[in-house]
Parts: sequence; C-alpha cells; structure tokens
Amino acid sequence: MSRHWIVVADGAISRVYDSDALLQELTLIDRLRLNHAHLSHGDGRAKTPVPGAGHGTHEAQHDHPREREERLARALGNMLDEAEREHRFDRLILAAPPRFLGDLRASMGENASRRVVASFNHDWTKLRVDELSATILKNLPPDAGKGLD
Repeated sequence: MSRHWIVVADGAISRVYDSDALLQELTLIDRLRLNHAHLSHGDGRAKTPVPGAGHGTHEAQHDHPREREERLARALGNMLDEAEREHRFDRLILAAPPRFLGDLRASMGENASRRVVASFNHDWTKLRVDELSATILKNLPPDAGKGLD
C-alpha cells in the first residue's frame, strides 16, 4: 500500500504527516520551524544551522521575514529530497499559501517533485489533524496519484 506524506506550511512553520493511501489517519512525523539562523525540529532534535542564514548573530537577528520563509522552504525541500531518496514516501501532498508553496516547489529536487500528487494554495496549518484529513479528502482530485505505483 502506498505511503503518503502530507506537508502543511505557512512560511513560519511546517508540519509533515505520514498516512496510508486512505488519508484518514495522519501521524505527525516532523515539525520544522525556522528561528533566525537555526532550524528546529518538533521531535526534540537539536537545532541545525541553515545554510545561507548568516554566521553572525547580528545578521541572523536582522534578517527579514521573507528571507526566513525562503530558508524554511529550502530546508523543507532538502528534507523532502532526502526522504524521497530513502524511499520514505510514495506520494506527496502539499498545502501552503501561494508564495510559500512556490518557494517550496522551487526548492524541491526533480524526484521529490514527481511524487507530488496534489498541491493546495491554502494555509491549513491551523486545522486539527481530523479537520486536515477531511479537508484534503474533500479537495483531492479523483485521479491524484494514478500512475505512480
């Protein structure tokens, strides 16, 4: 059975869920948040320096929100590329506001991009997990993911 990953993000935080093909039960597997020059994971992993975030505290503290969004998109894109290489998911569903969704898609490699079966130009980060699952199922095109097996 196919493994789906669902990514919901808003430019400040992203959540990555794992699900089976039915998309009814979502399990949070990672949460990424960019704080200045460090990427923090919601699973207790140490903060990771983000390339391009500046080395000095002055630069890191004075970067603009748009630059932080772009760095989060790059970090998330890199994480998805690595997960795709490790065969951790078969299909990928993305949901984010339009600008961040564009940044994320531009940051993803070709192989991870081919796994995307649906993209939603919406900020669904504030939805509860059960609401997210229902919202995805309601909006998912009927042919999403065909031909990837």
